[in-house]
Amino acid sequence: MGGNYAEIPILDTARKCGLVIDSRTVGRVEVDAKCPFCGDKPRRFHLRMNTEKQQYKCFLCGERGNSVSLYARVNGVSNGDAARELLRNSRVYQFPREPVSKIATERQPKPITERNAVYTAMLDHLTLGDRHRDDLRERGLSDERSERNKYRSLPQSRESRMLLASLLSNFYDLDGIPGFFVNASGKWDIAGASGLLIPFRDCGGLIQGLQIRLDGEQKRKYRWLSSRGENSGTSSGSPIHVTGNLASETAYITEGGLKGDVASFLDEDSLFVCVAGVSAIEGLRQVLAALDVREVVLAMDMDKLTNPQVRDAVRRISREAAKLRGVRVHAADWDARFNGIDDYYLARGQTTTQPLRLLAA
Repeated sequence: MGGNYAEIPILDTARKCGLVIDSRTVGRVEVDAKCPFCGDKPRRFHLRMNTEKQQYKCFLCGERGNSVSLYARVNGVSNGDAARELLRNSRVYQFPREPVSKIATERQPKPITERNAVYTAMLDHLTLGDRHRDDLRERGLSDERSERNKYRSLPQSRESRMLLASLLSNFYDLDGIPGFFVNASGKWDIAGASGLLIPFRDCGGLIQGLQIRLDGEQKRKYRWLSSRGENSGTSSGSPIHVTGNLASETAYITEGGLKGDVASFLDEDSLFVCVAGVSAIEGLRQVLAALDVREVVLAMDMDKLTNPQVRDAVRRISREAAKLRGVRVHAADWDARFNGIDDYYLARGQTTTQPLRLLAA
């Protein structure tokens, strides 16, 4: 296939047009600038330039195009004249070019210290609704513990979310914080359905991510506060939650951050390591090693007796824990009328039940 074609970098064109560029975004695939067509707003950069596709779009006024149309409109010339002017200094390639991978690179979240700062400020501006507070009380948590855990209700109102995101954006860079994204109006927004926000903390107590226990009847009750796939959005991943007495030599492993928080509280601050799902065990061994425990107790739900998938997951977790030198691994068993260990601990404090049994894993 013969002939030449030209690639006209959108960023170079923007500079030639005198656009004000957000220097914090230079070097990324998407670079932000002030829109020359709608005037934009103070301290806002709504024009987004994709340096791979060499295209632009303003998320405030909707103007979009490529390098040629940007130069043409800013300078009041035809597309043909704009192309000729830009081609004088463009990079020209011979066909065929090396194929470019179509696999998009997953956006990585900000470091945990920055995530913790944003999430802590976010939770400080929210409250715990009466419905969620009552639910936590029924699970056995005291109001003091709910407050210490920073449980909050995520509002359903779009206006409330945009207001909170706008407030936080004045103090923090929200780019790379899972759950935050730039909406069609070019404003920072918060993703996710309404529900109870559950902080997932690391061994140092920093908030890695937030899980949502959804309001209403749902087949899948839990979702991450994640903005994967959204404009300037980021995936949350599946962090592992640590709660309870970090000095304990025994760590209980269970599924779900809320379940672990409740069980730890009801069992005098026992150390719980909580995976988000039975298969979300990446990094589990490293967390256990950092805690320097001597005993690991697998306290997965009692449906392991009837659910082959849960049974297989327990075996995988057991093998991971067994790789730690000098650590004993047991499986916990309890009254099968209570599926989760949090349910069992709550019932244990109210009625006479069978004692917790530790078996060989």
